Amino acid sequence: MERRCKRLVCILLSFLVIAGVFTFSGAKTEPWSAYQKFIPNETPVVKRHLRGVWISTVANLDWPSVETRKIENPSERIRKTKEELVEIFDKAVEMNLNAVFLQVSPEGDAFYKSDIVPWSRYLTGTFGKDPGFDPLEFAIEEAHKRNLELHAWFNPYRVSTNTSAATISSLKIEKSVYKEHPDWIRTAMNRFVVDPGIPEARQWVIDRVMEVVKKYDVDGVHFDDYFYYEQYVGELKDQDTYNKYNKGQFSNIGDFRRNNTYLLVKELSQKIRATKPWVKFGISPSGVWGNKSDGHSDGSNTSASLTNYDKSFADTKKWVQEELIDYIAPQVYFTFANSRAPYGEIASWWSDVCRGKNVHLYIGQAFYKINDDSDQYFKGENAVPELTRQLKFNAVKPEIMGTVLFRFANFKDSGKQQAVNAVKNDLWLQKALIPPMPWKDGNAPDAPILGRLESLSNGVEISWTDNDPDTAYFAIYRFNAGEKMDITSDSSAYKLIATVRKNGNGVQKFVDYGVLDADSVYYVVTALDRLHNESEGLAISTNQSEYFPDVGMKYSWAVDAIDMLYEKGVVKGDESGMFNPGVNTKRADFTIMIVKALALKADFEDNFADVRKDAYYYDAVGVARALGIVKGDGKNFNPDANITREDMMVIVVNALKATGAKIDEADEQFLENYGDANSISGYARKSVAVLTKAGVVNGYDGKIHPKSLATRAEIAVVVSKLLTNIEYL
Repeated sequence: MERRCKRLVCILLSFLVIAGVFTFSGAKTEPWSAYQKFIPNETPVVKRHLRGVWISTVANLDWPSVETRKIENPSERIRKTKEELVEIFDKAVEMNLNAVFLQVSPEGDAFYKSDIVPWSRYLTGTFGKDPGFDPLEFAIEEAHKRNLELHAWFNPYRVSTNTSAATISSLKIEKSVYKEHPDWIRTAMNRFVVDPGIPEARQWVIDRVMEVVKKYDVDGVHFDDYFYYEQYVGELKDQDTYNKYNKGQFSNIGDFRRNNTYLLVKELSQKIRATKPWVKFGISPSGVWGNKSDGHSDGSNTSASLTNYDKSFADTKKWVQEELIDYIAPQVYFTFANSRAPYGEIASWWSDVCRGKNVHLYIGQAFYKINDDSDQYFKGENAVPELTRQLKFNAVKPEIMGTVLFRFANFKDSGKQQAVNAVKNDLWLQKALIPPMPWKDGNAPDAPILGRLESLSNGVEISWTDNDPDTAYFAIYRFNAGEKMDITSDSSAYKLIATVRKNGNGVQKFVDYGVLDADSVYYVVTALDRLHNESEGLAISTNQSEYFPDVGMKYSWAVDAIDMLYEKGVVKGDESGMFNPGVNTKRADFTIMIVKALALKADFEDNFADVRKDAYYYDAVGVARALGIVKGDGKNFNPDANITREDMMVIVVNALKATGAKIDEADEQFLENYGDANSISGYARKSVAVLTKAGVVNGYDGKIHPKSLATRAEIAVVVSKLLTNIEYL
C-alpha cells in the first residue's frame, strides 16, 4: 500500500510539473522583478534629471526651526532664520540637487510681502507680524546664487491646521481670509479651508499666486495634493455651494467639485503663461489617480484608499492630457512590494499618461519613510536597497524626468544617514542638468566666447565672455588633454564639474580647485537659459593664441600659424582685437595677405575695373594683377566676393611662380586621394595637385572641398606653410 501511494504521488507531481502548476526556475521572484530592466546593477548616470527636495514651512517642519522662530531679539531671529536657509541650500548643493520646492503659503498666509494675505505665523509665532525681512526674496537670491531652481509652493485652500479657539482668535486680523470672507470658510479634517466651489475664492487663490509670479523671480509655481481634503466625502458641507453655483451644469456634486479644481488649474495656467511664460507650473498630487477596482477602466491596478479622482476631486490625468501644467510630481510614497499601491505600477501608469505630452513627470519620493514606516522594505537592511531601486528606476524609465524628495529635515535624521550617503556618494554622485521644456522655449542662448585659462597656485582659473541676455547660467565640463569632447551624451555627466550662475554681462570666471596642471586638461563651457536649453560649447585650453582671444582650442590646429603671421605683420585683428578665425575671407583680403607674406612688389598703371582707387586693397590687387597672380575675368576682379578653396590655391601657386620659388610640378595622380576630385575646376586642378604634393594644402574627411569658402583660419595655415615649406631662389 505504501509503495502504491508513493507511486501515485510521483505520477501526480509529474502531471503538475507538465501542466505548469509548479515552476522550477533558478530565479527568485521579487516584487520588483517585472521592472528589472529599469533597475540595472550599475548606478545609471544621466545628464538631465530634475533632483529636488520639498522644504516645508508649515508647523516649522523644515524651516525656520521652532527654536529660531521663538527668538525674541528681531535681528538675532532674522540672522538665524537666514543662516538656516543657507545651510539647507548648501546641503542641497552637496547632494547634487538642482531644485528646491519652498512652501511660501502654507495657510492662506505669506512668506513674502503680500497685499492679499498676512505674514505667516511660522516666521514669528504670530499671524500678520512682519518678520523684518522678505524671506522669499532672500531665498530666491540664495538659491540662484547656487544655481538651484526655486519653485514657490502654495497650499491653495488651507487656512489653518486646526480649529482651536486660539487659532480662531489669531485669524481675526487684517488680510486674513477667515476674517474678511467668513462665508468662504469651511471645516474639514479639523482644519479651516476655503471652499473651492466659490468662484471668488478660486480667484483669491489665483490672485495670491500671481502676486508672487509678478513680484518675484521664481522659477516655478507648485501646488501640493490638498484640493478637496476630507476625512469622509461630504465633510466639507458644500451642498449649498453646489446648489448655488452649479446652475444645472452637473448632475452630481462630484463632477461639480472636479470642475472646480479643473477651472482653478486652467485659469491659473493661462495667467502664468501670459505673464511670465518661462515660469513653470506644476502639481504634486497623491500617487494614485484612480483604481481600476473602483470602476476606472483607465486607472491603475491599485486599491488605494486616497485617490485623486474620487477623494480629492482632482482629475489630474485630464490636466496632463490637456497640458494645463508643465510638470506633475505624483507622491508615490510606496515600495515595490506594497500590495495596494506598488511603486512600479503607479510610476509606470503615470509614465504612460505623460508619454508624448508636453508635461514633465517627476516622482515624489517618500524619503521620510526610511526607517520610519511599517512597510518592511522601508526599514533596516531593506531601506537603502529599496531607495536605490526607486531612484534607479526613475533615472532609467524614459518618461520620468526627475525626482523630488520629501522632505529636507529628514536628511538630518540619524536613522537615514545611510540613505543620505547612498544618494550623495552613489546614486547622485554626478551632477545633472534640469531637462528643458521646449514647448515653453526651445531656443538655446549663444555660446560663450573668448575663453582663457590661467594657472593659480591652488587651481586653474577659467574665464570667458557672455553678453547674451538669455543666458542664466553656465555648465563647465573638464576633460583630460587628448580626450574626446562629449557634452551631449548621458556619460558627459561624468565630466560636468560645475554649474555657475551668470554674473552680469561680460567676463565670467570660475576656479577649478581640482586641477593644478592646466596643460593636463581642457574645459568646455556652455551657456544655458533659465529653461535649461544649452548652447554649443566653448573649448578652453592652454593652447590659445597669444594675440587673439577668439583663437582658442576650437582652432588649435591654426593657433601657431595665426600667431606667426601676426608676428610677421601679415595679419592683424579687427577694431576689437579679434581675429575672427571662422569668418570667410574676401578675394581682396586674401590677395593682401599673399602680397604681404611674400613681400611682392611691382609697378602698375592699370587695375581691374571694379577695384576703386580709394579702396584699401587697391595697391595689393594692382601688384598681384601686374605679376599675373590674379586674373579675374579679364576686366573685373570681384574683390568683395568670398574666396573659394580652389581659387585660393590657384592664387598661391601663381604667387610662388612670380617669386621664382622652387616648385615641384605634380600631375593629377595626387588628386586621386580625394573623393571629390572630379568637382575641382579644370583651371585649378594643376594648382591643387602642386600644393597637395608640397603638403601646403590638405583635405579633410577624405575630400578637398574645392568649392567651399575658405576661412581666415584655413588661409592662415596655408600661408604659414607656404612660408616655411617652400624654398625660394
